[in-house]
Amino acid sequence: ILVSMLAMAGAAVLIADRAARESEQRWCGLITTMDRAYREEPPATDLGRQLARDIAELRREFRC
Repeated sequence: ILVSMLAMAGAAVLIADRAARESEQRWCGLITTMDRAYREEPPATDLGRQLARDIAELRREFRC
């Protein structure tokens, strides 16, 4: 019973990880487009620069 429970827990973790990765990949098109736009024409305001940094970080985190 313990082995079955551990196997089920492991499978649940793998399934959750895969679902999270698929969700991240759905955002990659938008994030990549925004990151490219900010690199081609850097923002002029502090808020815009922070947004550009955050988008670039998301792109790295999501491995887009």
